[in-house]
Amino acid sequence: MEIGSNLPRLSKRAQQALDLLANGGEMVHRLERNRYTGREQFHTRFCVSAAWNGAVKGLGFKTRCELEDAGFRFRIAHSSSVATHYKLDMAA
Repeated sequence: MEIGSNLPRLSKRAQQALDLLANGGEMVHRLERNRYTGREQFHTRFCVSAAWNGAVKGLGFKTRCELEDAGFRFRIAHSSSVATHYKLDMAA
């Protein structure tokens, strides 16, 4: 799916995330455990699929903020107590 050409100026990472979301990917806000310290913390990941190993490196919370500042909106696809999955809201 091709996104229109009247988009605001986006960084390369934000453009990559937008392409991923437009082609069926998800943004996931999930609880993850740090293997070194054992500490649990929520992280934002852009994923090709819903699988835990489907995350794209280099795309995270700052990318999400940049997309939201550019006017893109997300809708909740599904959620649980440890993860919320978002899709790009094409209606907005």
